[in-house]
Amino acid sequence: MKFVVVFSLVFFAIGSEPAVTRSYLEDLKSRVDWEVVDYEDSPFRGWTIDELKSLLSPSDVDPFDIPIKAADVEVKDIDWSKESDCIHSVRSQGNCAASWAFSVAGMISDQCCMKKGKDYGWLSSQELVSCDMTNNGCGGGYVKNAIEYVIRKGLVTEECFPYFGEKLHCPTRCANGREWEDSHLCKCKNLISCKGHEEMYRCINDGPISTTLRVYQDFYYYKGGIYEWDRRSSSLGVQSVRCYGRSSQPRPHWLCINSWGTNWGEQGYFKIATGECGIETIEPAYCVPQD
Repeated sequence: MKFVVVFSLVFFAIGSEPAVTRSYLEDLKSRVDWEVVDYEDSPFRGWTIDELKSLLSPSDVDPFDIPIKAADVEVKDIDWSKESDCIHSVRSQGNCAASWAFSVAGMISDQCCMKKGKDYGWLSSQELVSCDMTNNGCGGGYVKNAIEYVIRKGLVTEECFPYFGEKLHCPTRCANGREWEDSHLCKCKNLISCKGHEEMYRCINDGPISTTLRVYQDFYYYKGGIYEWDRRSSSLGVQSVRCYGRSSQPRPHWLCINSWGTNWGEQGYFKIATGECGIETIEPAYCVPQD
């Protein structure tokens, strides 16, 4: 029986059959400590593995995680959603692998509000999808490249260039009629890398950051609690997210926001154990807006 379960997981991971069944979720619930979504409530019910992969950036990183040992230093819990009114709400990337754009646009929206004392609302993730030629629009991208775009240009607001979920031509005029070039805000000073547990903690003490994690099949069915990879689920690609805090209880974990809408996870939010899925090593970084 054990062989059959493992075989079926591998089968789903390489084929175009439905990625989730009732038996899959019941088996997953029996193995993990975090809360698994019920079959009827899964936002990805009926999706195939190929469709799940289409939401992610492709990845050529090592498919096996080597957890980074947390630094032996005293750390205090931090949660910017409680300390500041500048943490912007959950968004949905739709059927477009634009998590990298949402991660960075959300991070700079938060950082700009915190550092400048003025909330411009959500800055445009669509601008990154359409205008950042160093990334691949709805085909995936990198946090580092997107931050470097913000360093060069800044971003317009969503009122200027709302999200469409596809790679449109980069505009020359805002949707609200304003001049395109003059509408850019929150240009950054420089990219700050946050690789490793201690550095990521130091960065989050200055506000939300962008980072990227390796996504396994089980992550799609997260509903709550502190996520840890099931170790039987296959790697499908990578997803960039925004992290805004760290907590030590009941065990060390990061507080983060995904871009799969409010029907996934804890209304779009999630907790992930420190050292999991490359979240501290793949692309943790942020930038500080210019004065």
